[in-house]
Amino acid sequence: MSENSTESYLPTYFGVEIDGINCGKFFRCEGLESENYVYEVEEGGLNTTTHKFIGRTRFPNLVLEKGITDNSEIYDWYQETVATEDPVTRKDGSVILYNAAGEEVMRWNFYRALPCRWVGPQLGHQVHGCAVERIEIMHEGLEAAV
Repeated sequence: MSENSTESYLPTYFGVEIDGINCGKFFRCEGLESENYVYEVEEGGLNTTTHKFIGRTRFPNLVLEKGITDNSEIYDWYQETVATEDPVTRKDGSVILYNAAGEEVMRWNFYRALPCRWVGPQLGHQVHGCAVERIEIMHEGLEAAV
C-alpha cells in the first residue's frame, strides 16, 4: 500500500501463518492491539501535581474464528501444548489482510505465541452458514508491518 493511499479494505479476507506455514483463512480476528499501562505518582508537599508514567506493555490474546476445514495446523499445535510432557514450543506468526484480488496489503506479526484455548463448533447452531471453530493464542509481542 502506498503512503498516500486512501483505499480502505474490508476486514473479511485474512489468513494466518505460524512459523511461515499457512494455517488457513479466517473470518474473524480479535486482539490486534497493545496497551501501555499508565501509572500516576502524586507529588508531595503542597503541590497538587500528578505525574503520569508509562509502564509495561500488555498484549491481549488473539481470538481467531474460521469454518472447520481439513487444515488442522493450529489445532494440532494446540494439542501439542496440552497432550505432551515435552517442553512446549512457542512460535511466531502473522495475521495477514488481503485485498479482493488476493494480494497482501497488511500484516501483523506476533511473537513467542502459544495456543491457550480451543472451542469446537456449536452443533445445531450455524454461524456464517458453517461449523465454526475458535482458537485463542497468547503471545508476547505484536507489530504491524506494511
